[in-house]
Amino acid sequence: MRTCITIAAAFATALALVADTATAAAPDHQTFTFSNDYVDNTCGFPVAVHAEFTNMIIDSSLLTGSGTLQLHQSDVETWTAANGVTITVNDHNETFVSIVDGVPQIAKHVGVLDDIRGPQGERLFFRTGQAIFQVVFDPNSGFYVDGALLTRHGVRDNFDGDKICAAFGESALPAP
Repeated sequence: MRTCITIAAAFATALALVADTATAAAPDHQTFTFSNDYVDNTCGFPVAVHAEFTNMIIDSSLLTGSGTLQLHQSDVETWTAANGVTITVNDHNETFVSIVDGVPQIAKHVGVLDDIRGPQGERLFFRTGQAIFQVVFDPNSGFYVDGALLTRHGVRDNFDGDKICAAFGESALPAP
């Protein structure tokens, strides 16, 4: 259910902006925000998702092709089941992408990477700290994305999708 696709798309969009403006006299600061609404059926019942994503980009690689792309990201979501129960997501983190000769190499993600809370504010999943990934080109999307995880440390709950679905108080199975 998690909007990793949304976050990956923002990461890809930021890298595409850099690729598109690498030879131009583009500003080294950009901010964009977008909303996304959709219905997720991962739990076996519909969950309406509303996401607000903000990304402030600071790029020091524009002039020379080498440097750091900083992505200061905020992802705030509400997931609401038909019975009115709502779960919230509140992620705030930074990603630092090392760029050498115009090619992204390493992405270091730091901060609150995942904070999913139940209807009473109880923590359902929490992950914070640092995760470093090799950056790879995805030929299917045409963008650079996180590849292999190189190192990770920090606080990490075990993700339990069943626990998250159960927090909605609905059964994934139809009544007999």
